[in-house]
Amino acid sequence: MTRERRRLLAAVLASLTLVAPLAWLWQDSLVPGTYDVMDMGYHDYGGGPVAAGHDGHGGRSVEELVAPDGAADVRVTLTARQERFRLPSGVEVDGYTVNGTSPGPTIRAVEGQLLEVTLVNQSVADGVTLHWHGVDVPNAADGVAGVTQDAVAVGESYVYRFRVERGSYWYHSHQVSHEQVRRGLFGALVVVPEAPEQRAQDELALLHVYDGTATLNGRTGDVEVPARRGSTVRVRVVNTDNAATPVW
Repeated sequence: MTRERRRLLAAVLASLTLVAPLAWLWQDSLVPGTYDVMDMGYHDYGGGPVAAGHDGHGGRSVEELVAPDGAADVRVTLTARQERFRLPSGVEVDGYTVNGTSPGPTIRAVEGQLLEVTLVNQSVADGVTLHWHGVDVPNAADGVAGVTQDAVAVGESYVYRFRVERGSYWYHSHQVSHEQVRRGLFGALVVVPEAPEQRAQDELALLHVYDGTATLNGRTGDVEVPARRGSTVRVRVVNTDNAATPVW
């Protein structure tokens, strides 16, 4: 072999030594065409007995983890739309509404009641779900797309059923939530105690920023609420944004 051939061969081998690992790393970094989260990692049964059944642990479908049967105490239908809407201040938002408004309608119930909410997707192209922020719900009603349910496609619906505990909560989309929530797909859930409280009034303060426009209950600027002098007022503050908000 001539000196030139040896030099050429050495150069080719050196190039392969550099390129081959890079090619392997690139190929290994690609997202596979299909994958299953159940194929990742391993099952840890905590040292207990392993029962027969699905994957050896007698698993149940998330769809079975629902509220008990029976007539609902409160029934609500929420229709999600992708549309341009106008805030009371006149600012227009290219976003999403629930029953034609943003924020969506406030759902009110009494602690212990069985709530049934039918979500209808009229025109949200990416699909939509509802997550009940802070509410202890059965897994099938948690509204996490791709985990506890499929996203509701245009023209389809999904029914959420769960019992409520007293408190101030809110609902919002959990499908492309960074866009859908920011642009209006949310609303409040207020659960009052079973025994009426001796309070003059109960007010909701739902905070949200639409494309840099700060709002309270969908309104911009100061929102005045009349109250009788010396009376007690409960203000239910719900911050729907990712950032901390000072309240005083």
